Amino acid sequence: MKVFIHKQGALVLIVLLSISLAACSSSAEEQVYTHLEEAVSLEEGFQEQQEPMIELEQQEQELYDEMLALGLDEIDEIEELADKAAGHAEERSELLEKEKESIDEAYEEYKLGEEEMDGIEDADAEADAVKEAMAGRYEAYGQLYESYSSAIESDMKLYESFKNEELTVDELQEQIDLVNDTYSSVVERRDNFNQFTDEYNEAKEALYLAAGLEVDSEETEKAEEADS
Repeated sequence: MKVFIHKQGALVLIVLLSISLAACSSSAEEQVYTHLEEAVSLEEGFQEQQEPMIELEQQEQELYDEMLALGLDEIDEIEELADKAAGHAEERSELLEKEKESIDEAYEEYKLGEEEMDGIEDADAEADAVKEAMAGRYEAYGQLYESYSSAIESDMKLYESFKNEELTVDELQEQIDLVNDTYSSVVERRDNFNQFTDEYNEAKEALYLAAGLEVDSEETEKAEEADS
């Protein structure tokens, strides 16, 4: 039987970087900075979901491995393990919703800052780069959210199929293949989201510098080292 590949850590995501401000030059610059950095703060809820989601994925993987080791004829023990795994999947779904809520709130705050960008003189190119990167990032998250939601649903169906006493090896394999496919999509869309996040972080710092804001890049460098 093909080994089931559960993408552990599938949602290890790069986060927005906070940049501290030493001084500000004008109202437009200050407003942009305030809203963009508040958006970073609002994404703390998004960040807080990462570790528990990864832990739940790992626990599900362990339960899955136990189910395979038992074999399809030990249905009572398999059912108990499948129910535990399904419970973890439900918890991941709840965490995912909290994550999305945080992303949505942060994006709305960012949009307030975007409205002020046209008021920054001689920074049109930098502002456009920020807008483009954030638009791509938000769309990428939406795609990632849909993929991960589908992956959780596929996991739930897989765990339920283990409880079917009439399940054949071919039927189980079909469900396993479906789960593998959904997690392949998750990883692809995660990488796309992370790429846009990197682009946004770089574009934001460039905008601050073009706007004449005295930013402390040391904090950014530390954050980048932590993500690497």
